[in-house]
Amino acid sequence: MKLEPECIGCLFNQILKAFSMIKPDISRETVISAQKRLMEYLIKVDVNKTPAPILGAFTYNMIAEMLGLEDPYKNLKDKYNKLALEYHDEIEAIIKNSKDPLFEAIAVAALGNTIDFATQHEIAFINDIKNFSSKDFKINDYNEFRASIKRINENNGQLLILADNSGEIVFDKLLVETIKNFYPDLEIIVAVRSKPIINDATIEDAQSIGLTDIVQVIESCPVPGIDLTNATEEFKKYFYEKNGIILSKGQGNFETLYGMEIPNKEIYYLLKAKCVLMERIFKVNIGDLIFKKKTTGF
Repeated sequence: MKLEPECIGCLFNQILKAFSMIKPDISRETVISAQKRLMEYLIKVDVNKTPAPILGAFTYNMIAEMLGLEDPYKNLKDKYNKLALEYHDEIEAIIKNSKDPLFEAIAVAALGNTIDFATQHEIAFINDIKNFSSKDFKINDYNEFRASIKRINENNGQLLILADNSGEIVFDKLLVETIKNFYPDLEIIVAVRSKPIINDATIEDAQSIGLTDIVQVIESCPVPGIDLTNATEEFKKYFYEKNGIILSKGQGNFETLYGMEIPNKEIYYLLKAKCVLMERIFKVNIGDLIFKKKTTGF
């Protein structure tokens, strides 16, 4: 997906929000200096070929550099990992006792996508989970996904899950555990970011919540999305491997996969609409849950 008009203002707002969250006493001059550097970068880059998450990587790397921190969100990431883990057993019981545990786990993983410090959406994922209704899925291709995963299990395929945020990754773990209960022999791989970027999950997050104990976890790209030019060789191997499903979590992964033709793969997007761009593309409202199978050009 190329940069859309809605993304420009959002990038500048993210600079202000990031500094306010990480260092509330930051000077006006520092914030404006960062915004000016972003302006200069946008003038140079080909915005018709650069998705917003790639520009987001520049933005947040710049913020980290100006703050002198390699991982500015580390404390917040740790906080949300620990908070989500506190609810792990309770939510696991909800999933196991539901009429359709796989669907329930998908819903929980989608609701967990609320945890995103880069958006204006309120972080209230525990409340979302407790008040969940199946009607919250405004687009729901669950039946197609269930058929797809059954097929790849029978044909020795694989499921590649593109993880998104810290905290949220705890709910991805519950989804992995649920899938493994139904399909114990299915090969599942979870991909996380290859370096700290915003609050996106890294290998350290996966290790801290025990995800690496139950499934193979690999590193993908150093951006808040999928950038194949900077992806690890291990990630590209699984990304392009035939006979498989990609479950793409979150908006950044969606934006970079949108419009990309990926042969021999079925792709499902699982996310929560958090901005006006997602409203326009999916024809939903902010806050709506989306579980959509990728179609040609989409």
